[in-house]
Amino acid sequence: MKNKLSIIIPLMACLLAIAAQPTPKGTPTSDRVRAIFHDQLNDFDGAIAQFIHSLETKGSDVFQWQGAYARMRDAYKRIEFLVAYLDEESTKDYLNGAPLPSLNRVVAQVEVMPPAGMQIIEENLFGEAPEEQHSFVLDRAREMRARFWPVAAALHQLPITDRQILEAVRAGLFRITTLGITGFDTPGSGRALQEAAIGLEAMRSAVALYSDYLPSGRGALADSVDSAFDGAIGFLIANDNFDTFDRMTFIRNWMEPLYGLVLDLHLALGIETIYEVTTLAKPLNYLSGSMFATATLNDHYYAGIGAAKEKPAVVALGRLLFFDPILSADNTMACSSCHQPARAFTDGLPKSKAAGNGTLSRNAPTIINSVYADKFFYDLRSDRLENQAEHVIFSVQEFNTTYYEMMEKLNQSKTYRQLFMEAFQKPINAQDVSRALAAYVRSLASFNSPVDQYLRGEIHEIPSEEIKTGFNLFMGKAACATCHFPPTYTGLVPPSFSENESEVIGVPADPQATPLQLDPDLGRYNNGRPRDRADHLQFGFKTTTVRNVALTGPYMHNGVYATLEEVVDFYNRGGGAGMGLDIPHQTLPFDNLNLSKTEQRSLVKFMEALTDTTGLTAAPQSLPRFEHKPEWNHRAIGGDY
Repeated sequence: MKNKLSIIIPLMACLLAIAAQPTPKGTPTSDRVRAIFHDQLNDFDGAIAQFIHSLETKGSDVFQWQGAYARMRDAYKRIEFLVAYLDEESTKDYLNGAPLPSLNRVVAQVEVMPPAGMQIIEENLFGEAPEEQHSFVLDRAREMRARFWPVAAALHQLPITDRQILEAVRAGLFRITTLGITGFDTPGSGRALQEAAIGLEAMRSAVALYSDYLPSGRGALADSVDSAFDGAIGFLIANDNFDTFDRMTFIRNWMEPLYGLVLDLHLALGIETIYEVTTLAKPLNYLSGSMFATATLNDHYYAGIGAAKEKPAVVALGRLLFFDPILSADNTMACSSCHQPARAFTDGLPKSKAAGNGTLSRNAPTIINSVYADKFFYDLRSDRLENQAEHVIFSVQEFNTTYYEMMEKLNQSKTYRQLFMEAFQKPINAQDVSRALAAYVRSLASFNSPVDQYLRGEIHEIPSEEIKTGFNLFMGKAACATCHFPPTYTGLVPPSFSENESEVIGVPADPQATPLQLDPDLGRYNNGRPRDRADHLQFGFKTTTVRNVALTGPYMHNGVYATLEEVVDFYNRGGGAGMGLDIPHQTLPFDNLNLSKTEQRSLVKFMEALTDTTGLTAAPQSLPRFEHKPEWNHRAIGGDY
C-alpha cells in the first residue's frame, strides 16, 4: 500500500494544480450548478478526512466512527447524481462499488480487484465486532481518499452542460428508485431512506435553477416538478422504517411522475438531448417518460445487429425461422423446441433435451426481454445476440450444423428466397439469418404486467394488497431487488444498464439429499472466456429475470426447485451457505431473512403478477415449402419433440 500511495500522491498534487486552472464558461445555470458541485466535492473530501480522523483519534469508539461515516455518506449523496454520471467507472471502482471483488476491465488477462470504497467500509463498520475491523476500515478509508483526489481533480476541471445536468438528475432518480430505496449500497447502516432524501434534495436544488428560464406560460411545469420533489422527500422523511416503507406507493405517486416531469422540463427549455450530440446507440431511451415501459430500454443497443427499428418483414422472417426445424441438421429441432411460447419460451424441464438422446447441462431460460443484456447464456459466455445463435447452431447437442449447410437448405425453398429478398433486398446469407432471428427475439418485449401498469399510473388499483406487500418486500426487506434490478428484474444494473451481474448463490445438486451437495456446474468460471477464470466467479450464474416466472419453472439453472415457494424458501434460508454448504465466494447473504410464511406467500404473489405474454406467443400456421424436397415438407412447426 505504501508503494502505491507514494505514486498516487505526486499525481494528486499535479492534478490539483491542473484543477486550479480556469475552465470554460457555460450557461448561468450550468455554471451555478458546477460551482455548487465543486464546493460539495470539497465538502466530501473534508468529510472523508473527518472520518479518518475519527478512526485515528485515541479513545474514540464505534459510535463515533459510525457517526463520522454517516456524515461522510451524506456528503457523498449530495454529489452522487453528478459524480456517478460524470465518472461512472471511478465511482464503482473506488468510491461506492459493491463490497465484492471485481475484474479489472482494462487488462485482457484475469486481474481481480479487491473491493474498495464506502460499501466495504460500511459492511465491516456496521457488522459484527467492528472494533476488530478497525485497522481494515482505516486502511480502506485512507485508500479511498487517496484515490478520490485525482478523481476530484479531474471533475473540478470538467465543463458541465445543462444537458448533462438534467441527464444526471434523471439518472439519479432512476438510481434512487431501483437501487437507493432497496438498500443496495447500504449493506450495514440501514440508512437507505435517509440517504435517498438527501440525494433528492440535491437534485431538486439543481433543477430549481432552471425554473426562471422556462418559456412564458410553462410556469406550472416548474411548480409540478418542485411539488413532486417535495412530495417524494416528504414521503421518505415521514416513512423512515426500511422494512415497512411503502415502495410501491413511493414509486407510483412520486418517482415515476417525477422522472417524466424532468424530461418535460428538459424539452420545454429547448436544451439539446443526447440525440443531438451523438448517433451512437445508448442503453436507455432518454425520451421515454417512464422507468417501467417497453420504450425505456433500447433493444437496438443490446442486439448489436440490425437496424434501429427493424421492418415488420424482418421480424416476421425471424419468427418463421425460430419455429422452423429446417435449421437443424436432421430437421427435428427448432429454436422453439426448447423455447416454447406457452411456457414463456422455456421448456418446463430441469435440463433441456439434447439432440438424439440425453440432456443438456442446463435448462432453457426465457427469451422474453432476453435482448436487454450485455452478455448471454447462464454463464455469460456470449456478448452478442447473434453469437448466441451460433452457439446453438454449431453445438453437436443442439442444431449440429453450420451456416453453409443451413444456407444450402434454405436456398432450396422458393418461399424463403422471396422472404429474404423482401426483408433484406439480397439473397440468403448467414448474417441475415442471425439478424432475422435477433429481430424476432427483440420483438419479445414484456413490460405491461399489472405491476407495470399500476406503477405507470395506468390502472388505479393493484389487483391485490398481497401483490403490493410482495413488491415492497422484494424491493426492501427480502433484498431480492439488490440482485434482480427493476425494470427488467435481472442483473442488468441501473441506471446505466450497461452491465449484467452474475451471482454465486450456492444452488444444490439435490435439495433433498443428505448430505447436501453443491451442484458441480462451475458456471461463469468455466464459460471459455479467459478473463472470467477467476476464483470468485466459480459457481456464478447470470441473474435471470423474474418476469413471467410463474410460467418458467422448474427453477435455477439445473431445475432443482419445482415451485416458486421452494425458491423463496431457498433464499430465505441464506442460499447454499445458509444451508450449510462451504461456498467461500457466495454473493448472496448467508443469514436467514426471517421472512414469515405470509411474507413468503406475498413474494410469490408479486412475482406471479409480473406475468405478461400478451401478443407474444402465437406460432406460425405453416412453414415454407421445399419444391424439390417433399420429405422436408412434413416437418413439424416447432420441431418433433
